[in-house]
Amino acid sequence: MTAQAGDTFLISAAAQKASIRRHLRRLRQQIPRAERSLAARLTAQKLLRLRRVQVARSVAVYLSTKHELATAPLIEGLLKIGAALFVPCVAHDQRMTFVPLKPPRKLRVDALGMRTPLARRPRRSAHQLDVIVLPLVGFDRQGNRIGMGAGYYDRALQFPRIGKRPWLLGYAYRQQQTGCLAAERWDVKLDAVAMSSGVQRSSRKP
Repeated sequence: MTAQAGDTFLISAAAQKASIRRHLRRLRQQIPRAERSLAARLTAQKLLRLRRVQVARSVAVYLSTKHELATAPLIEGLLKIGAALFVPCVAHDQRMTFVPLKPPRKLRVDALGMRTPLARRPRRSAHQLDVIVLPLVGFDRQGNRIGMGAGYYDRALQFPRIGKRPWLLGYAYRQQQTGCLAAERWDVKLDAVAMSSGVQRSSRKP
């Protein structure tokens, strides 16, 4: 079978993303431990000052893994301001929903290998949340995001947003910012990205 031009473009775009993802993951892994800890505290402080976060009734956050910017300081701060917290959970049918995160945090591993609370109710869809803090590998000023490549967040966010609800907020090291990323039609753009240096609003193009 002969490859069509569209197929070639998709393969090229996927290969480009994979290369950028590998490069940015290496950069993230090289960040010194002391800088990681300081960045997590500062980024959480910046994010918690945002008005949209302070008035949010429901906030989705994720439980960070080894090389991701740690979300523990952010989770602690969100609980202090009284936000109802939710974390992503992927079922065996590969659909992502969000389940409550309440202390004490008894966790299990879901179908994707992510830590998630034992309590699974009340489960919420993305459109029922006010703010979603998203993990990422890389991002640009236009709000384009590179994740791990599985597309769970992009699929969960395929619905019309009214008034930027939920507000989509990246959470990252400053080293994860890169040049202009190629966006595909199913990619969901961020409204802003929180870093230790501050919150960068996306210059989103129509």
